[in-house]
Amino acid sequence: MPRNRDVAAVIDRATLRARWLVAAEAAAVGAVVASWSVAVGFAAATALAVWRSRAVTRRAVLRVFERADPRASNVITTADELATGALGAKPEVRQRVDEDAVRVLSAIDTTTVLSVRPLLMLTAIAVLTWSASALTRRAATGIVPTSVTTSAGSPVAAGTAPLQVTVRVEPPGYTHLKPTIAVDPTQIDAIERSAITLSIATNSDNVTVDHGGELETITPRSPGRFEFEMNAQRSGYLLVVANGARRMMTLAVKPDALPLVTMTAPARDLVYEGGNPTITFAARATDDFGLRSLVLRFTKVSGSGEQFAFTDGEIPLAIARDDDRQWSGATTRSLASLTLAEGDMLVYRAVASDMRPAGAEASSEAFYIEVSKLGVAAGDAFTLPEQETRYALSQQMLIVKTDRLNQHGRAMARSDFEEAARSLAVEQRMIRSEFVFMLGGEIADEEVEAEQSVEIQAGRLANRGQRDIRAATIAMSQAEKLLSAADTASALKAERAAVEALQRAFARDRYILRALASRSQLDLTRRLSGSPAGVTTWRRDSGNAAANRVGAGVQSLLQGLAEATTREQTEVLAEFAVRLDAESADLRAIAADLQRIVDSWSAASNQREPLQAVADRVVALSGRTLADPPVAIGDRR
Repeated sequence: MPRNRDVAAVIDRATLRARWLVAAEAAAVGAVVASWSVAVGFAAATALAVWRSRAVTRRAVLRVFERADPRASNVITTADELATGALGAKPEVRQRVDEDAVRVLSAIDTTTVLSVRPLLMLTAIAVLTWSASALTRRAATGIVPTSVTTSAGSPVAAGTAPLQVTVRVEPPGYTHLKPTIAVDPTQIDAIERSAITLSIATNSDNVTVDHGGELETITPRSPGRFEFEMNAQRSGYLLVVANGARRMMTLAVKPDALPLVTMTAPARDLVYEGGNPTITFAARATDDFGLRSLVLRFTKVSGSGEQFAFTDGEIPLAIARDDDRQWSGATTRSLASLTLAEGDMLVYRAVASDMRPAGAEASSEAFYIEVSKLGVAAGDAFTLPEQETRYALSQQMLIVKTDRLNQHGRAMARSDFEEAARSLAVEQRMIRSEFVFMLGGEIADEEVEAEQSVEIQAGRLANRGQRDIRAATIAMSQAEKLLSAADTASALKAERAAVEALQRAFARDRYILRALASRSQLDLTRRLSGSPAGVTTWRRDSGNAAANRVGAGVQSLLQGLAEATTREQTEVLAEFAVRLDAESADLRAIAADLQRIVDSWSAASNQREPLQAVADRVVALSGRTLADPPVAIGDRR
């Protein structure tokens, strides 16, 4: 059986790996800076290594392992403290803690927790910057003294193939927008799901396209003609490379927004005493590209206690179209046509779908209509008191929601299905909390209570109502765990078992919930009677902040702009900016501006002024990207 020395050995190896990674990453950052200045790069690497190595402590590595597996529950730290002698315990306790720690550590992949991915990314950036620096030095020594010009007018180093990229953007058909065509653009604007076609003209026989980090080699359609097609899903960049010639284009994708839906009448909650009033429903919907439908959906709730029945339905609306993007609808219904009885409630909302193939839906705020004697007058809006709404979450309603999710789960994406299941787990936890804090009880019938008082006091008659309530809460806990694991089929069984137990508790034993059972009195004389001898202070350790890769990249970009003197350096900086965070609108705009400077570069023009304007924008961005340095927290004792 492994002992705590094995746990300590694992932590020792992990600490050594963390220190090695810190040193290697500092060296990679120094290599990036050294492409412009070797002395500054060496100083930067040394300073970064010293600064970060202070944070690589044994305690920090323990926190990383504890966060890597939720099952750890501080067992790894406890095992390490037992191994180092910081804690003392009985042998059998040590053995149990060691076994648990070894089991948790065996399930944790150290290479994943302490990943080399940041090191590989920094190494790639270093290779890229050194390549750009080498090209600059070759140009300065006269090895590549001349240049040629593409059809778009941008200079290309001699020995490279001229390159022209024609971009066609065809929006989705339902938007009714016309396609757009641009030649050598610096930025491509597209609606989500647009078809983008690149027509590439070059005398090279080797063309690659990098879109969002995915590299593809293009096969020519005809001599000197290449085509690349893709669908616009998210913002990023497109980089076309043909035998040394490069064309970088940022891609800004505008998402198709959901419809905006509002109820205009009655647009408030209504409570009626009875009668047969007429209710007018009206709704309005707008969308950025066009609407497909607008209806009124409702859920009718009937019953009481845990004996609820839920019925869904739709009420068609008479639609008036201002245009394809703005609709309004209205209809009139009587209370009798809604078949609402005393105590029933109808929850309604307007639902609209847009013209996307999947028909994405959005709904308005929900309102309700209730038939209740609490209503003051027919047609008056009435807000129910808190006592009437505190038990609005029903176990039976949760069963209906879980059953719906279980039926439609196969048609949903796995991530969406798991998110919906977790939301239901939260609702189950809320319902259970209403019972967990009110497990005391009494029998409502005083005569029955008097007849059974002797047996209750003697302990010969169990309170079956309390037993059923406890069984219901246990079933609810099981349902919550199953929903968190996205096992809706098994969760349904546990939820129905909870409802059956609640029905037995309420119906058979006439069980009434209250805050505290009469046989569980608090002994107030024991308050503050404990010994404070073993009380110790506790200070929360602040976790290590995640590495700010974008912030460090923005700093490198700013330094590169300060030292850029050639077209090639500026072109590399444009690619570097968009690769930092392709979904950042600020970085895409900066990359597009740098690409425009590259396209207009000439030996006679002074590019320092436009580069300075871009540098000012990078300075403003760095102020938003980089956080203030952490303030040291003193020892509070």
